[in-house]
Amino acid sequence: MLKIIHILIAILFILASATSSADMDTSTELVEEEFLDEFAFLEDAGMVELAARHKQEIGMSPSAVTVLTREDIEASGATNLPDLLRLVPGMDVQVASTSFYAVTSRLYWSDENIHYLVLVDGRDAVTEVLGQVAWGVQPVSLDDVERIEIVRGPASSLYGANALTGVISITTRAVPEKTSAFARLSGGEVGMAELSALASTRIGDWGFSLSGGLDRAGSFNDPRLGAKDCWKVRALAQYRWSESERLRIDAGISEGSGLVAASAGSMDMTLGLRFLRLSYESKDLQGQIYWHQTPATWHIREALELGGIRLATFKPVTMDNHTGSGEVQWTVPEFWEPLLLIVGGGGLFSWSTSDNLLDRETYADITSSDYRQPGISHLEGRAGAFVHAEVTPIDWVTVTGSLRFDYNTVTDPFLSPRLAAVFKPAGGQFLRMGVARAFRKPSFVETHLHPMAEFPDDSPITGTGRQNFQEFMSRMIGNPDLRNETLTSFDAGYLGQFLNGQLSVALDLYVNLLRDVIELDAKIAPTAQGLPDLVQSHIYMDNKTERDLNVFGGELSVRYSPSKQISLLACWSHREIYLNRTTEFENRSPKNLFTLGGRLRTDWGLLGSLYLFTRSDFRANTPNPDGLMEPAVWLRSDNVMLVLCKLGWKWTSADGFGMEAGAKLFLPVSPFAAPHFRYHEKLGGMTADGRPYGGDLLRRMVTVYLQGSF
Repeated sequence: MLKIIHILIAILFILASATSSADMDTSTELVEEEFLDEFAFLEDAGMVELAARHKQEIGMSPSAVTVLTREDIEASGATNLPDLLRLVPGMDVQVASTSFYAVTSRLYWSDENIHYLVLVDGRDAVTEVLGQVAWGVQPVSLDDVERIEIVRGPASSLYGANALTGVISITTRAVPEKTSAFARLSGGEVGMAELSALASTRIGDWGFSLSGGLDRAGSFNDPRLGAKDCWKVRALAQYRWSESERLRIDAGISEGSGLVAASAGSMDMTLGLRFLRLSYESKDLQGQIYWHQTPATWHIREALELGGIRLATFKPVTMDNHTGSGEVQWTVPEFWEPLLLIVGGGGLFSWSTSDNLLDRETYADITSSDYRQPGISHLEGRAGAFVHAEVTPIDWVTVTGSLRFDYNTVTDPFLSPRLAAVFKPAGGQFLRMGVARAFRKPSFVETHLHPMAEFPDDSPITGTGRQNFQEFMSRMIGNPDLRNETLTSFDAGYLGQFLNGQLSVALDLYVNLLRDVIELDAKIAPTAQGLPDLVQSHIYMDNKTERDLNVFGGELSVRYSPSKQISLLACWSHREIYLNRTTEFENRSPKNLFTLGGRLRTDWGLLGSLYLFTRSDFRANTPNPDGLMEPAVWLRSDNVMLVLCKLGWKWTSADGFGMEAGAKLFLPVSPFAAPHFRYHEKLGGMTADGRPYGGDLLRRMVTVYLQGSF
């Protein structure tokens, strides 16, 4: 860690020396814009690209889209990317611990990050092993981010697997025209300490940047206990042939460890991420290839117990995954003026290995040469191709159609269509209607994860029974017969822009039909001795058709920006969920989410924000602290509120040197249940012997920061 800090400090010193001898523009406006990309045609929040894979006015998007700009990021009280996403209408964010976050919307309450596809500069950030994004380990921080676009609605027709309810696209800062550097130091309650730095320079047509950071925090339950320890480094080299053509080489390495709350129980996990990406971009052609490596170790804390008898514990897992991917997109030259046509496709392979996982196909097969031999080597691949067409027969109507075919070696092929129409009856007024189909491919954890068991000295399982129990473990968690989760969605939306764009009102309505829901299915048949019948019992992921859901909802948001310095936001999201088989409404997810607040940035340096986020009560389950062999624990969450705010002051000198200092507040409020300033976002509690389970009991976190730039 010290070597990384020394390298970052040395880079800042060298660049500072170079800058002091160079001609620098003293304009304050240029200083504020020094990190703008030379390709930043989307810096205006009124333009988007994600929903249709090309630049367009936000109202003409075939899906609901939210844009978070650099101004939103700088003024926000968020200390991480998921907390920033709370500003998105309908986005439900969970903090399970200081090291694990989850985001979801338009479906059921989930802490597994499985509903959104996340892209970082176009690179798929969803790990093939987990099937979800590890937010805390990404080699980018809020300081690296220039802009975030969020598509709220199925997007498999353009992005394939895992874009079930949308896509979150994170665009990092590009290399500015002038040599520049940035560094920030933060610290505060819950043992939080963070250091980050970013430096950039140009040599001719080449641009280079290097960023990195350290991020540590204790547990909300006990700040003296380390719960998050992460470091990251990222490098970027960019060559530009012209203002519309460039080549980028992007590389990063990061590693994080901490407590993860998942469907299999609480896990101590260390996850690494190493990637190398090469991308090309021109006006009509875009392409990329990249490689990921994600080494991981984890240990499920909960024991395997039945009726209060400890049978075994989970053996720690060590595994490695390599993923290679490539894709290309081409905008077909115009041959008929009302038509826009984009085609593209790509492929991916993933190779996972571990010496202490069980291969279901060989471990319990007496005819196999690997009979009762631990270890797994699993290779899978997928490929897809899409076509996207837009027809504008008259100026105020655009019809969009997209179709994608996806194939993979684990589940059945899938066809993802989308059809949408956007109407613009008057300036600043947009109406949208659409229908789409999307899918989520089950991850390696869901299909092939079979951990080994360890037996304590007092375990009632002895002798050959232990080998039989290991065979039972080869049927635990992973299920290779899983099908894709599928979603059919109908949506309609309105966007109105008033007062020369200062006021915008958006209303989005949707009906989502989720089928083949994947959940953990536990069926334990005890013997007369109180031990599990290893033939009749199983604990694995399964498509539970009785959990097929119909979701009805809407999202209303109002943003008012009377000036460039002030922006106010109010959002209300409501959803109703009922089981398709019984038509019975359920209360396993919060029905209402509210957001109210705004941000301020003055010409004389004061900046800050205050946002209130509320969530209505609901009832859901969490893994039993006695292990997966016991029934899940049902808990209730009351109406709660989270306060995020920031107050800071920024000073910029005439020669371009800037300093900023301030404080941020993360304050959970439970007005109707004690303790009034602590609550669980991921439901959890305390056992009779004082052991916490589920998510952490959130508490106040005040942090202060100091940053400088030139």
